[in-house]
Amino acid sequence: MLKLLFFIVLFGLNAQASINKNWQFIEDDKGISVYQTEIAGTKLVGARGEAVINAPLNRILFVLSDIERAYEWVDGLKASKVLERKGILETVVYQEFGLPWPVSNRDFVFRGTARSDERGRVIIEIKSEDHPLAPKTTGVRGELIESKYVLTPMGPTKTKLEVEIVCDPKGMIPTWLVNLIQKSWPRKTLTALMRQLEKPEVNSVVLPEKIEGL
Repeated sequence: MLKLLFFIVLFGLNAQASINKNWQFIEDDKGISVYQTEIAGTKLVGARGEAVINAPLNRILFVLSDIERAYEWVDGLKASKVLERKGILETVVYQEFGLPWPVSNRDFVFRGTARSDERGRVIIEIKSEDHPLAPKTTGVRGELIESKYVLTPMGPTKTKLEVEIVCDPKGMIPTWLVNLIQKSWPRKTLTALMRQLEKPEVNSVVLPEKIEGL
């Protein structure tokens, strides 16, 4: 969040549902590992992806925090703007995603925060919130319940990237459609991110020696 990256409506679940963190390996597609897990209290499954990317951590973080160009790689994104920013490590974002007729568009307001841990990883956590500067919804306002990006340096030019999302798109979206879309989400998201990293205008974020929790 920071720019989040992806077609958020891929996951749908009741806000009271809980996530079983026992991720089950599904497949490896060109170096992108895909996992699924059951969402208790629903008929849905969650998805997770991970890959080792040939780019330094601070270059990947630049793409994730570049809100203005999110449309270049985030699937289905129609609008993206910063509502509040506290440096590079904390951002409140509004995003709208276009969906095919007759499904209404979804929009989200969320806060993304970044921190580091004792292993040298950068962890970006994203969650929906109400914000006084948020525009009125253009269709249905979804809720981003839990989302996370984990960036682990594997050397000066490689980074392991792990992505997870849990979101309630609200409204009426068939369970079978949500599950069908979310199965391909990790591959599409990580592939699009890697393509974005190849663009010459992508820069690097200068990180402090230690990123404290925000």
